[in-house]
Amino acid sequence: MRKLTLVLILLGTILGSAAQEAKKSSPAPPANSGPPATTAPAAAPTFKATSRLVLLDVVVTDLNGRFVDGLTKADFQIFEDKTPQVIASFEAPADHPRNPISGGEEPVNIFVLDELNTKFTDMAYAREQLVHYLRKQPAQLEQPSALMVLNNKDFKVLQNYTRDRDLLLEALKKHAPDFPFKQSRWGFGIDRLDRSLLALQQIAAATMGIPGRKTLIWVGVGFPVMNLIGVHEDIKTTIEDGVNRAVNRLLEARVTVYPIDPTIMDSMRKTAAMDSGDPDMGVFANLDNDPFDTDVNLANFGPATGGRSFHWRNDIDEVIQASAEDGAKYYTMAYVPSDRSDDPKFRTIRIKMRPGLIARTRNGYYPVDVPMTKDMVALDIEQAANNTFLYTALPVTVTGKVTQNAAACTLYINAQAISWQPLPNGDSRAQFRIAMASFSGSNKRLAYDVKEMASTTPAASFKTLLQRPVALRIQTPLPEGVKRLRFVVRDEATGHMGAIDVDPAHIPTVAEPPKRFSEQ
Repeated sequence: MRKLTLVLILLGTILGSAAQEAKKSSPAPPANSGPPATTAPAAAPTFKATSRLVLLDVVVTDLNGRFVDGLTKADFQIFEDKTPQVIASFEAPADHPRNPISGGEEPVNIFVLDELNTKFTDMAYAREQLVHYLRKQPAQLEQPSALMVLNNKDFKVLQNYTRDRDLLLEALKKHAPDFPFKQSRWGFGIDRLDRSLLALQQIAAATMGIPGRKTLIWVGVGFPVMNLIGVHEDIKTTIEDGVNRAVNRLLEARVTVYPIDPTIMDSMRKTAAMDSGDPDMGVFANLDNDPFDTDVNLANFGPATGGRSFHWRNDIDEVIQASAEDGAKYYTMAYVPSDRSDDPKFRTIRIKMRPGLIARTRNGYYPVDVPMTKDMVALDIEQAANNTFLYTALPVTVTGKVTQNAAACTLYINAQAISWQPLPNGDSRAQFRIAMASFSGSNKRLAYDVKEMASTTPAASFKTLLQRPVALRIQTPLPEGVKRLRFVVRDEATGHMGAIDVDPAHIPTVAEPPKRFSEQ
């Protein structure tokens, strides 16, 4: 009975149902540099089919695990639910855009230390192994990398994207590990599951604007496994919907997950792994079904997104190396599914190669997105306001003027990155949710507010206005002791977000180009 009570609690907590409806207030008129903005309620969420184009990032190796280059479109056969598909586009590894170090935008590595779900001793070993991995890398990393940590209190950035290896090492050195009391005590399983799924969604939302494949190397045991066999159908559906949102958001952002369980291997575990037919100690979900059909666990996020999951490995530094290399070498292809139905069941994806080659990509997808409730949307943007992640899906800049206890600001949003919805009269309209948060020097949040706004563009001038940014005027109070202001803009049609942080004492008076993630 107590176990059922915990699952029922999940109904009210999964993916942020505790968030409150954001407050509404009327903004000042917009600047003349963009389409007019007005306050407007957000549209009700609807189910959205996502099967128009399926994009796949594919890693191909030989039987010895070495990456195979030089393949063409003709070397790949894609099957969806065992039905062959026509490849609509194909991109070889050499064709991926590779920008100079000063502004490189793909691929990227994201390292997450999961202190929430991992024993203190195992996490200490994992940090040591991550240090070993980094020290073996050149001082100037080939790929921009970020370091984050999930613990009992929050999910935060230790070091934003950088190619400087020493900055990552310094961030690890300065970080004071959190003791995982929630992991060691009964009763926190639901909270750990909820917060882990939310962290995955936030990573996806933050990386949506970074082109190409992103490699998420999650070092930690992961949230507790939840077995769905025998669970009441309504409860099972709620849990599956939460997983659906997380997986689809990761896939949309092209985030490939590599969960690495750092639990220290002993001879007994090694013997058990060998006896179970798992000599490489790699974990793979059932490739013929929905990977979360019976169990919800972090390990299955690997194959669900095209990555791999590892456990019972003591050479964590080598596993991290292999995972990072996967992100740098891959093919990209896309197809339009022959099955155009809106059947929400999981669709499997297989790639057939000639003998001697192995192709790895995500093992399927959910063709229908489960909509977020109002509370989930409110929590989504509040989390983006609370952290220091770089959200780049909506490029945002800000100008403003500060008075004694308030700041009158104008946010400029790239009009071409916005989802414009057609109106009956031919005009186009975009709806936004804007969060404003102020923080002290110790990063304590002092104030928080949310406004809903809209911008309408006349049909006659739509193409012209798309060349200029949308300007949204807002006013935010400045509490005593504020040292940082953070603005987050969310496109209500797509859920894409952009964020910018400013020092209230030095708010630009002239709009500057949005910073790329690699310039932070």
